[in-house]
Amino acid sequence: MIELNNELDTFKSQVARRMMLGLLLLCTIGLPISLLRWFSIGFQTIFIVHIALSALTFLIYFRPNKTNYKLDYNYVCVFLTLLAASGVYSFGLQSGAIIFVVLASFLIATIYSIRNAIIYLGLFFTYMLTIGFCLSQGYLTSVVNASDYGRDMNAWAIIIFTCAITSALFLICASEYLKKLQNMLSEIKEQHARVEYLANHDHLTGLASPRLAQEQLELTLNLAKRHGFRAAILYIDVDDFKIINDALGHDAGDFALKQIAARLKEIIRDTDIACRQGGDEFLVILHYPVTIQDCELVCERLISAFDARIPYKEHELKISLSIGVSIYPDDGTNQDELRLQADKAMYHSKNRSKNSYKFATEESS
Repeated sequence: MIELNNELDTFKSQVARRMMLGLLLLCTIGLPISLLRWFSIGFQTIFIVHIALSALTFLIYFRPNKTNYKLDYNYVCVFLTLLAASGVYSFGLQSGAIIFVVLASFLIATIYSIRNAIIYLGLFFTYMLTIGFCLSQGYLTSVVNASDYGRDMNAWAIIIFTCAITSALFLICASEYLKKLQNMLSEIKEQHARVEYLANHDHLTGLASPRLAQEQLELTLNLAKRHGFRAAILYIDVDDFKIINDALGHDAGDFALKQIAARLKEIIRDTDIACRQGGDEFLVILHYPVTIQDCELVCERLISAFDARIPYKEHELKISLSIGVSIYPDDGTNQDELRLQADKAMYHSKNRSKNSYKFATEESS
């Protein structure tokens, strides 16, 4: 969570710097254009606001410590609000600065909340209505004749430039947030897939987890019952695994388990499931249809896969397996019965000779 918050802070800081750069451009180009109107409409209060905000923008943008991105966000909102407010006061509905309010409300929603943005819009619209009421009732007098203002090319230039810069800032901010959202969604999907994989697979061998094996076995038994097929499970235990761990360490034991898992994957069919039950025990689910001959073939191939010793560092590992087999429906009609019968058959094999396999029917006979 801390890492995610840090990443979001870094992202917001980058967006804030781009917003400040946009304001810098607005001041550098927009201020001279705005002041050119002085010759046609006379000096207006808004010119003082433009000059003061331009100077303040340069100071904030080039400040030494730029770690506080919230200062940039808040300043951009204040900047846009003051321009919009002074524009409405000086030029009424003719002011193109009203568009600043849209961007400011978006930023407030981003920094704080939608509720704060709605309150901001409500206050500004109240301000506009107040100015409009005062102008319509004669309490305030418009400083510029609407007809003259409409014929002033400088006025047109500043309005067009204002709209262009504001639109660009809005698009930059929105596109950056959209890209970040898409990246975060991709990361969440990847993490979800990773969590799902870890929940369904053993972290050491990559085989199915006991939970997934239980679900798959239940599905296999349901299908076998519905279609009248046989299914089988193999309980596998590594002979003398404790000796490997005690003599060579747990790394050697993990290496042996990985080798067994790799050969299990090679031997069973794609439709079958191999699971590490825990420790040195494995479970194999042979999906329907299954015959006794199929089970024998898999067991023989598993045992013969470790005829030769396996090199491990400067040592050689001797791996052998004891396998118990139970078949649905001959040895049981549910998971518990089949697991119990296969487990008994496996221990029967281990107690008799090791490195061999036994069927549950053999164990009971």
